[in-house]
Amino acid sequence: MNKLAVVLIASLGLAFGPPLTAQESKKEASSSAKKETKKKRGLAGDDAKYMRQMAQSDLAEVQAGKLGAQKASSGEVKKFAQHMVDDHGKQLSEARDLAKKKNMQLPSQPMTKHQDAMKKLKEASGQRFDKVFMQQMVKDHEDALKLAQDAAKNAKDPELKAAAEKAVPVIQNHLKMAKEIASSLK
Repeated sequence: MNKLAVVLIASLGLAFGPPLTAQESKKEASSSAKKETKKKRGLAGDDAKYMRQMAQSDLAEVQAGKLGAQKASSGEVKKFAQHMVDDHGKQLSEARDLAKKKNMQLPSQPMTKHQDAMKKLKEASGQRFDKVFMQQMVKDHEDALKLAQDAAKNAKDPELKAAAEKAVPVIQNHLKMAKEIASSLK
């Protein structure tokens, strides 16, 4: 081969870049595998925490709502309680769908603080039940609103962020109704 052909071949090799070395190929494959694993693993860190807490909040509202629909003496409280079962049941169903998609297991019980509140509700009856129930609904929805707003603002996962954004106005409406009913029972 003459010198011109060698120079031409060498410059073509440089122009189109050298082939990946075995080490570079391994790094690229490892990076792809890590991305795939992350997708399969689902939510992590604060996003997983948001998801678990939001689901536990919905569980608590559904359980309390069912109890309220049975035990309330006021028609208005019964109606509100059933509204909680319906709305939070829908949110919980959507959370379960998202968790399944994200390969995440959600808790099957509300937080301890919600379980303790349920014990108090079970012990109350009549008008006393109505007052305790509505006070609990105000407190729970204030907490749930703060959680949903925080998740809507800070979640990294776009689907979780969207779910939280969708939940905020629903929870705000519940809180408003709970406060109105609670004040009318005093």
